[in-house]
Amino acid sequence: MERGSGNERVARTLDLMEQHYLVGRDQEIEFFVDRLQGASDQGGIINVYGTGGIGKSYLLHEFRRLASQRNIQFLLLDCRVFPGNPVDFCHHVLRAIRYPMQSILQSSDALQLIESCLQALADMALHGKMVLALDSFESFGEMEYWLREQFLAQLHPGILVILAGRFRLQGAWLSSPGWRQLIHQLPLGDLNYDAAQLYLERFGIVKADNIKQIWSRTKGHPLTLSLLVSTTLAGALPKEAFADSEVFMQVVSTWLREVPDPDMRELVEASAVLRSFNQELLSRVLEKPVTNEQFLKLTGYSFVQRVERGWLLHDLLRDAIGADLRLRRPEYYHRIWKRCVLFYCDKMKQSAKQKTAAWENGEILFYIGNQFLQFLLYQQSISFSAEPLHPSNWAEAERYIEHRRQTARDAFLHFINRETGLQEEYILTANESLGILNQIRMKELYELDPTCVKLIRNAEGTIYGLMEIIPINTKTMNYLQSSPISAAYFNHLSHSERSELMVPGHTKAGYFVKILDVYDFSDISMMQASLFTFISHILTAGFVVAAPTENPISYAICTSLGLEVVEGVTHSDYDGVTMNRYYFMDTRGSKLHSYMSKMIASFDLPEEDAVQSRRAEEQKQEAAEVSGAPEVLLSFREQEVARLLVAGRSNKEIASELCLSEATVKKHISNIFKKAGVKNRVQLLNKLPAVSRKA
Repeated sequence: MERGSGNERVARTLDLMEQHYLVGRDQEIEFFVDRLQGASDQGGIINVYGTGGIGKSYLLHEFRRLASQRNIQFLLLDCRVFPGNPVDFCHHVLRAIRYPMQSILQSSDALQLIESCLQALADMALHGKMVLALDSFESFGEMEYWLREQFLAQLHPGILVILAGRFRLQGAWLSSPGWRQLIHQLPLGDLNYDAAQLYLERFGIVKADNIKQIWSRTKGHPLTLSLLVSTTLAGALPKEAFADSEVFMQVVSTWLREVPDPDMRELVEASAVLRSFNQELLSRVLEKPVTNEQFLKLTGYSFVQRVERGWLLHDLLRDAIGADLRLRRPEYYHRIWKRCVLFYCDKMKQSAKQKTAAWENGEILFYIGNQFLQFLLYQQSISFSAEPLHPSNWAEAERYIEHRRQTARDAFLHFINRETGLQEEYILTANESLGILNQIRMKELYELDPTCVKLIRNAEGTIYGLMEIIPINTKTMNYLQSSPISAAYFNHLSHSERSELMVPGHTKAGYFVKILDVYDFSDISMMQASLFTFISHILTAGFVVAAPTENPISYAICTSLGLEVVEGVTHSDYDGVTMNRYYFMDTRGSKLHSYMSKMIASFDLPEEDAVQSRRAEEQKQEAAEVSGAPEVLLSFREQEVARLLVAGRSNKEIASELCLSEATVKKHISNIFKKAGVKNRVQLLNKLPAVSRKA
């Protein structure tokens, strides 16, 4: 009892401190209080939105306090920890309201579970006004459509809903008059100078020069302002001006002096590499025990927050420390990152048949996407959303396709190899883009299954990507066997192989990924958004077949993600001439273990001691095979160039086949000759066995 009352006193003290330092949000607070004081049956939706670190979560905690003062129930949930399906979402909500879970865990009926969740919330609303708040709503992903059309549409009308995220609600939220009149937009911007000055004064920073200096560096961004305040209070604010990123890194460096213990600094830095963490995960990635005392001290820092399945650093701080660590200690950073991959691989195997499997899949996406597509997906995180095609966004989708046709041009993607520092160039021609656009079949796919076509929006709500991903089942099989792009593959299957895929129409045996299109293939943020959506499907489907255009970047992406080339079948449906390969992944049943083992091997990390021993033996054998010859380490692109080079292809032919410029081919050949220690193609041919063994 004493411990409980002590925790309550700490919580009240923290609440009072947060209230004291909350500035510049008077209008938002006044609006929320008005809604709380309205009629008990007045629900609606408040959309709180703004950039990362702008104070959305901080404001939601103030809303919670205001509701609590009026004895109004306030349920605050963090979308970053939600699994990607309605069943687990409802489990999460029911646990949060302390619903007797034993009465529903035995049921396998998803509709009944959703109904139980809605009814439980309705019962709570009968006893007075209630608020349901979802924080970090941009993380909700494709479930946003289900939440709107299936969950919120049936939610008790008296429940006030708050959706807080990085960008405002778009699309069907606003195109439907019914939803539009329920939504009140509440944008959050940077603090103005007066609010920032008040904030600083409450911390005792009253010198005009200091206030102006801090204001000029933060421009009122709340999280950056908070970090600079701690630096100024320590008397260590740099006297000279820096570029924004340098200023922030300087602040982080100074701020981390609050963690003087090297062991604790190590824990903070490791935590910055991870999406979220707990004591078990930190011990695993650091390969040594993290004591209870250390972990309690770590989670007690002001920059660490609790989430459903662990803890995490504040977004901007995590990005800054992670970037600094990658720059200072890149090998150490990647070592931690790889160990985290191993951790979630093990978790996926252990929980493949349990309800937590969807969460494990979602967590590992954050790591393996960055690892395999180090350039495309290792960039700074972006805000985007994916939604299925429906009547409210149909016209937008048609305008996107038409605009793509009118503006189709050659797209050049300049890839910088982070290991070698060499730059390579990928090309997607205008004709290849038009070939993709000509195969988009929105109407017939929507009639086949409304979930087939997905639209990708940027932070401003503009459509900049489109995907056609067809679930494989009895309902779609005839279409897949008779339509361009997919027919060659599905007719190539044996009767027994097709029978395995003929599951009932309301389920799926896997996905056929037909189209992945973005407005500008040379725009890294667009590629990142579409690829993350693609990855989320291939890792959760069990069986996936992809049919991209025959382009080197397609091969690099698919094989890096663990998809394999389908042997013995191709198609020429994009342009009637070019033969295009299919790629597949099968992780059904026990095959998931094989897939995970292969992925671990690609990280050059042992899955277990036996694998480590086997790898050591392989390395000895390789050393024996090359005898005294120098080791030849070629990049993927150099291997492709070398293969064509020894086959007698000219530089021009190699450039054409690999969609590279001749200048880039010449650079690759020069590097190949240098690495192999040869001067011409004949000498390279004699060295081919060593080349072919190395990746």
